[in-house]
Amino acid sequence: MLFLDELGEFPTPLLDLLRQPLEEGVIRVARARATVSFPARFLLVAAMNPCPCGERRGAGSCVCSAAQLARYARRLSGPLLDRFDLHVAVGRPSVSEILDPTPAEPSSAVAERVAKVRGLARMRGAPANAALSSASLEVHAPLTKGARELVEQRQLCAGRLSARGLDRVRRVLTLADLELSEVTVDEGHVAMALELRAGRAALLDGSGEV
Repeated sequence: MLFLDELGEFPTPLLDLLRQPLEEGVIRVARARATVSFPARFLLVAAMNPCPCGERRGAGSCVCSAAQLARYARRLSGPLLDRFDLHVAVGRPSVSEILDPTPAEPSSAVAERVAKVRGLARMRGAPANAALSSASLEVHAPLTKGARELVEQRQLCAGRLSARGLDRVRRVLTLADLELSEVTVDEGHVAMALELRAGRAALLDGSGEV
């Protein structure tokens, strides 16, 4: 796993170098006489503030100018963000949550669910559903009519979802697996997957809400 904290502070050319390894799972080093490929299949996790000063959301007062916000957002290119399957907004905890926190679900329970889903993926011939080919998805997780219409009408036709994004959304097979449902990806699963990608637009338009 590769974790990049303060993602918006990295230079854009450096971040865009991650696009090819994320897509193909290899890193190619080219020199005058030879080109060498190294395996690089990794899980990329990143975190960033909603703006340079970090106060755009919550009770704080943002001091960033419109130009600063736009420059901050431009560091993350659309093609790079398209390779993130999940965009999750994390708000500040309230005072009551800090002083009287609710006990979290134990890691052992989460690990058990993950192990079950990974087991189902291995039965399909892949270490995880993210590694399934598009052809395998057609076999193991066909979209219902409602799910297909949701993608076509609300996303693809509106230009809000690329071909790569659609391929990633289809891997909501994982959501169906977590529910132990039949191997059918329905409208609810697709709607949740699209919601989990919704933060991409906020980052691109400079609103910084993710």
